[in-house]
Amino acid sequence: MVVMTPVRNEAWVLRAFLESTSKWADYIIIADQMSTDGSREIAQSYEKVILIDNKNPEFNEPERQAMLIAKAREVAAGRDTLLWGLDADEILAANFQETEDWKHIVNSVPGDVFWFKWAEICPDKKHYWISPTTYFPWLFHDDGKEPHGNYVRDMHSMRIPYPIEEKQMYYIDDFRVLHLAYLNEHRTAAKKRFYTFIDWERNHQNPIPLARQNSFAKKNDVIKPLPDYFTAYGDGFNLWDYIDTESEGFWFDRYVADRLDRYPIVQIRKLNIWDKEFCKMNGVTDPRRPVDKTIHHYLHLTNASKCSIVRAMDKVIKRFYHN
Repeated sequence: MVVMTPVRNEAWVLRAFLESTSKWADYIIIADQMSTDGSREIAQSYEKVILIDNKNPEFNEPERQAMLIAKAREVAAGRDTLLWGLDADEILAANFQETEDWKHIVNSVPGDVFWFKWAEICPDKKHYWISPTTYFPWLFHDDGKEPHGNYVRDMHSMRIPYPIEEKQMYYIDDFRVLHLAYLNEHRTAAKKRFYTFIDWERNHQNPIPLARQNSFAKKNDVIKPLPDYFTAYGDGFNLWDYIDTESEGFWFDRYVADRLDRYPIVQIRKLNIWDKEFCKMNGVTDPRRPVDKTIHHYLHLTNASKCSIVRAMDKVIKRFYHN
């Protein structure tokens, strides 16, 4: 099994990822994008890691994914291989090897695609959010064919080169992928600002649906107690000992701040990214008019709402608030 993971300043959680993933993966391909927080050194200290350099300082999902897949296939050297696409803040729940779904995975055939659900760990480390509907395709029993092409996107690329026209799709329900992002809420907020800005910059998305898409609200998710068997990895491995939830000064915010002066104020003031802490830490002046702040306040207050009045109001504001 080969795991493909992009990294850029992920030291806060990288040890937890590598400790847990090394227990079952044959190789872990880390594509490091010029990390400055010790991520490279952490990765190099693990025997199963193969470190490759992503030297492009720009956000480059298509290039990054193609780089990871090419290296994974080179490492596999034509052998029957399972390709996993996991981020550094995602690890398999500790009970995965005890499930029927895992047996299906290890006995799969080339062309099989496996879809997973997150268990999004709450900041208290005692509960988790889980969406009743959302699955993600993160595992492909490689058929060696190229191009499938579906992973080449400007934003939110597919992590595996699976053939979307075929029917070998399987949905994993017996275990979850633990998503650790929300353990550091400030970092998650920075990442959502980054996604908002990049999607607006690259894909010219309207600021209103972008604000909804990247809100903190868990509209459809259920909160459940975190079972011990999700994190009971054994061998004296305590997951929480390997995670730094207090880190700050995130590259996402610096990336956005460095690009703001490329665009007219009349455009960027509409983006829902003007958090006070972001402005303070990055020396950025909030350019919004009172009307912008009012609209953003409205979006914040109604983030968890799905009522028809809010949907109708969003349509009106979207037409007024175009790029």
